[in-house]
Amino acid sequence: MKRLILMRHAKSSWSQSDLPDIDRPLDVRGRNGADGLGVWLAAQGYAPDLVIVSSASRCVETWERVAAGLTGNPEVTTERELYNAPSGEIRDIIRASGKGETVLVVAHNPGIGTMARDMRVDPAPHHATFDKYPSGATTVLELPIDDWSALDFGTAHLVDYVTPKELA
Repeated sequence: MKRLILMRHAKSSWSQSDLPDIDRPLDVRGRNGADGLGVWLAAQGYAPDLVIVSSASRCVETWERVAAGLTGNPEVTTERELYNAPSGEIRDIIRASGKGETVLVVAHNPGIGTMARDMRVDPAPHHATFDKYPSGATTVLELPIDDWSALDFGTAHLVDYVTPKELA
């Protein structure tokens, strides 16, 4: 059994309109939200073995702030290909990179939200924001597989879903 955690980056800043999109940092709300997500993951026992992070500044910063709330020292891989990747590409990156029991992916919408929806075999959670997959949205899934190379859509069981707004 494997666990997959799909996290959209926390709320990013639009205050510097001249910055390229990939370089946008988190805003204050995003920093606080990412901090809360790290504490929540630790409290739930969802510590990752491997973290795969988009190379976008807001994703890297989200992970750094989440990591501050966790114990342990997971392997972290930064993937340029995750920047605005569709769900199929995210799946393929996990298949190729996945190791350990729990993988956390920090990426972007619409790909990460679509993946959270497409991975499930269960009905969607009764949550008003799940289909929108807002900044910081985090889905925890369990997969009946022994190796990450077998990861596929429509095979995961929804374990948990949370947004930073709920944790504030």
